[in-house]
Amino acid sequence: MMTWPQRIVLLLLGLGILALTLELIRRRRLREEYAVLWVCTGIMILFFVVMPNVLFSVGAWLSLDHGVLMTFLCFLFLAAIVLHYSVVISRHSEREKHLAQELALMRDELEKLRAESRESPPPPAEPKPRPPALRT
Repeated sequence: MMTWPQRIVLLLLGLGILALTLELIRRRRLREEYAVLWVCTGIMILFFVVMPNVLFSVGAWLSLDHGVLMTFLCFLFLAAIVLHYSVVISRHSEREKHLAQELALMRDELEKLRAESRESPPPPAEPKPRPPALRT
């Protein structure tokens, strides 16, 4: 069973994670897509503070000691973080590759345009029409 000091510490931890995550989003230091995992973590901690019997029932169902269950949950959390950031890194590397290819094509086109402009003289500029004189 969970003692009251443990519940208070976990309650403060869950609320602290939620408050910090929301504040970082508000200050635009953390994007919403990356904050989902942290919000879920804060909510899960609060859920287990309010309903600790669920945690103990899951441990009994899996025949796991409380410490082993907490280690397992921490491992799942860290695995979720690693998986999430692997997806983000993969997306960014694909985007970077696409941008590098697009930049190479633009540079090639610019070099071709520069070569064409060196070969032929520029066409004569047409004189600009003058604005009508103002009468006073």
